[in-house]
Amino acid sequence: MTNVNGNYKKNLPAKYSRVTAAKGKIKTWAVGMGQKTSGEQRFLGKTLPKALWKTAKWGFKHPITATALAFTPKVISKAYKKADKGYSFAKFRNWDKKGRKII
Repeated sequence: MTNVNGNYKKNLPAKYSRVTAAKGKIKTWAVGMGQKTSGEQRFLGKTLPKALWKTAKWGFKHPITATALAFTPKVISKAYKKADKGYSFAKFRNWDKKGRKII
């Protein structure tokens, strides 16, 4: 038996290994799972890991900026709470315990 290039193929039995057999089983399982999933699931399964990996990669390349961004929400929330204390009225115009405003 010859192939296209004219080289003779040896008639040897196929090599069997557990790893290649497992790869084949995993591939058939993954193809079956891919057919059962919706389009949204396939989209998220492709894009989310890519986005997370790119974000982590960026964080490793820019450690100072990434650390600053990690603590920014806490600083903003503290500043907002400090600035937003509500309205301040004179002592005689505050709400009493029954919910009425005394003027």
